[in-house]
Amino acid sequence: MTRFLPVAIVCTSLAGEMTPAAAETPAQLHVRGTVSAVAGNKVTIASATGPVVVTLGPKTRYVGVVPASLHDITTGTFIGTANVPGVGAARALEVVVFPKALAGTGEGDYPWDLPAGGHRSAMTNGTIEAPKMSSMTNATVSHVESGQTRTMTLSYKGGTKVIAIPAGVPIVGIAPATRALIVPGAHVFVSPPFTPARSIVVGENGAVPPM
Repeated sequence: MTRFLPVAIVCTSLAGEMTPAAAETPAQLHVRGTVSAVAGNKVTIASATGPVVVTLGPKTRYVGVVPASLHDITTGTFIGTANVPGVGAARALEVVVFPKALAGTGEGDYPWDLPAGGHRSAMTNGTIEAPKMSSMTNATVSHVESGQTRTMTLSYKGGTKVIAIPAGVPIVGIAPATRALIVPGAHVFVSPPFTPARSIVVGENGAVPPM
């Protein structure tokens, strides 16, 4: 049982970070930025709107994100992606690739607060559908690559959504993390409550939490 504990912790933490229930007031949801100071259990985060102080508590949970790539996104992969409307498909702003043990985390399609150049963003968590072949044209319709943009259909409870992932979009995977990673210079993503913080997503190996 012990070896499954990190997965359980990550699953619980991300379920709180990326669920419809948490997205009722997206403009006030998340803090994104870089740790500028740590003093005891107080962490100051330099965000785009100014410094934010977050309190770490004994129940605060830590989730890491590490670099990933399009090669990690295949049929049956469960992903989460912040996205905005586009021509023919929603355009991904970022992608989080979940391991099989965390499939289903935050499943659905709901409002999100990632800045998107004036567009309202959404978070869509679901499973990449298998390509569908037409007997008339014998063409792939739910998983298409055009140049360096990959287009695929994401399936979730209650619907599907066509997502285009352009070249250069941040793609990360999930990794274990500890409080020891919360140091000045660390890139973090935090959802309320902040005093104490329920969980913190922190970048590892050069990754920045893109959600």
